[in-house]
Amino acid sequence: MISPEFSTAVTLLLYGSASVAGLAGIVARAPLWRKIGCTLAVVGFACQTFMLFMGFHKALPGGLSAGAYFQLMAWFVVLCGIAAWAKLRQEIPLVFATPLGLMLFAMSAPYLASVVQVPPSLTTSFYALHIGSLFLSLALLALAFAAGALFLFIEGRIKSKLTMKGFWLDMPALSMLDKINAIATMVGFPLYTLGIVSGLIWAKPVFGGTVTGDPKEVISIVIWLFYSVLFHNRITQGWKGRKPAQLAVFVFILCLFSIIVVNTFMETHHAFIRR
Repeated sequence: MISPEFSTAVTLLLYGSASVAGLAGIVARAPLWRKIGCTLAVVGFACQTFMLFMGFHKALPGGLSAGAYFQLMAWFVVLCGIAAWAKLRQEIPLVFATPLGLMLFAMSAPYLASVVQVPPSLTTSFYALHIGSLFLSLALLALAFAAGALFLFIEGRIKSKLTMKGFWLDMPALSMLDKINAIATMVGFPLYTLGIVSGLIWAKPVFGGTVTGDPKEVISIVIWLFYSVLFHNRITQGWKGRKPAQLAVFVFILCLFSIIVVNTFMETHHAFIRR
């Protein structure tokens, strides 16, 4: 039987190697190293998928690693990078997604031995839908953020008539970055909405009401409002280029605040780490 410690170490090694190879391939302008990095990321993703399947299958219903949410978020981030590589033939999203996935996965390592009991309320189908759709939407938003940030930087250099040199010449075209932003938004916002709605439905029997005033609920609604503006204007106003890039960056920063500050440091029943 493969131990959780061993599978964690292998996944960390693969994601770490993929990150180094991919980023080195960008800096050195070496397509082969970028390809090696992407391939290692896929192998690491497969290893993590097996690890998650075995971990959840063994743990539920019962005990679950305290860092399971970080592992799941890392999985969705790398999944989105792989999807962009497979469907759009773009290596850059996966090269950038892998270090983020590595960081999130590494954050779960200190809590590997810490197991918490899973209450019945966290094993319902609505809770699974709530978590799955939200995490996937956040991973897509991370992709939109990366594409938006790159778009703004490259467009700024072009408008300032600054010469693009070195690895910047290998970055995707502005039209491709806008396309990645658009796809991530058009898929991500409905998923985020589904996550919010399923969470409200799940919360009623668990907490006695759909809205409890929890800090996470408040920030999630604020994020939804800004996210909806991005989604709505993409559809109705034909937003392209700079405006959706700026808003995607802003919405993702709000999400980082929600995850890093609210989920980790504030009193909330949405806390990732439960000791």
